[in-house]
Amino acid sequence: MDTFENSWVEALESRFGSIDSILKVQANDDQPLIHVFYFEDLPEEGTLTAVTCGLSNASHTDWKQGKPELIVSLDTSDKSWGFAAGYFASAYFNEKRFSYGDVFLIDNPISEESAMSAYLVFAPSFLNQEQATFELPDRTIYLAGMYPLFASEIDLYNKIGLKEFWHSEGFDMYNPKRTPVAGSDNPDS
Repeated sequence: MDTFENSWVEALESRFGSIDSILKVQANDDQPLIHVFYFEDLPEEGTLTAVTCGLSNASHTDWKQGKPELIVSLDTSDKSWGFAAGYFASAYFNEKRFSYGDVFLIDNPISEESAMSAYLVFAPSFLNQEQATFELPDRTIYLAGMYPLFASEIDLYNKIGLKEFWHSEGFDMYNPKRTPVAGSDNPDS
């Protein structure tokens, strides 16, 4: 691992405890390799949290105060959810902002647990702004939360906005097996 990766591992482990496993993701041969660090039982027993390592090496004109890395926390043991976050980080490296409200979609379900095939970017589920910000020697990193969506929910989300969607009946940020939000046209479930 390079100097940034070592600094990032130290920062994460000092805040979250030991990394339980690591996967490597590369969207395709001309995209960067992203590491995904997994923390079991974080923030509580039965919740798997995955954090990317490498997205903050990208550049984007909107990143002025810091750079993102992605975090996914779900009540699951399936590492596919974290792998997908790493895939998006690699595929859209230097292209997308990964800002609150952004949506990322793939053609197939993210996991065998569910038909959800998209992620919504928003604040991390169990961290306040200070806890989600890391000052490393060479950069400031803020964690951006990734929340799975059904493809059919994207139109509803675009129509009613983040706040209304977030508080919609059926939305459960930790449940990868949830049913679609009420009001979405759902052929997915």
